[in-house]
Amino acid sequence: MTESRDNTIKDMLVDSELARQLVPNKFKFTSQQGRIRRQKLVMGAKKLSETKPVKDITLAEVCVEAGIPRASAYHFFPNVEAIFLALRFLNAIEIMETLEKVDINNFDRWQGYVKALIEAMVGVLKEDPTKAQLIYGANTPDFEGDKFGERMDNQVVKLAYQRLSSQYEMPSYEDLEKVMLVTFSIIHGIFGLSFRHYEQVTDEYAQEAMIASIAYLRCYLPEKLPRRSH
Repeated sequence: MTESRDNTIKDMLVDSELARQLVPNKFKFTSQQGRIRRQKLVMGAKKLSETKPVKDITLAEVCVEAGIPRASAYHFFPNVEAIFLALRFLNAIEIMETLEKVDINNFDRWQGYVKALIEAMVGVLKEDPTKAQLIYGANTPDFEGDKFGERMDNQVVKLAYQRLSSQYEMPSYEDLEKVMLVTFSIIHGIFGLSFRHYEQVTDEYAQEAMIASIAYLRCYLPEKLPRRSH
């Protein structure tokens, strides 16, 4: 794990609003040893999820994999679901960082940008199948009614809308961001279908996601949006 990711774990699990949601009291350990133990628990859960459904993984198993006494683990996470929520948060950071690198200036039309976003997301999910399992796997822990997933979707939609608006004269009706949120839900649905059948997002289903999402957006966006003058 890189130093950057180490720092991300430290910030996320000590200083962030998410940390306060996971554990109502402040973390007992803010030392280097404490940060290492938090990291080991998260990475232990990730290691186990490579070969076992998330729903079948217990806190005791994570502690054994991480080499952390179970009594100590409660200083960092109240339960195993909280560990997987932390891991999902890290995954979300990586996905967002990947999507942010998709340069809209490389595309003449909005369709190309949408396709590139989907390709980038598929690339992340293929590189590490544990990410897809946490998002699309059946019977994964209920992350507070999946409010976390909803927040993540809204972040992706906001990014896409801002990038498109920076380059194109977008239609001026209020519901366009909602339209894009529906678009992202279409993509999620197709990815989820692929995962249920193949335990991965296949190239075939990625193409289907591109076709379906662009077809839906064409109901609201012209085939060629006028470019903004800079």
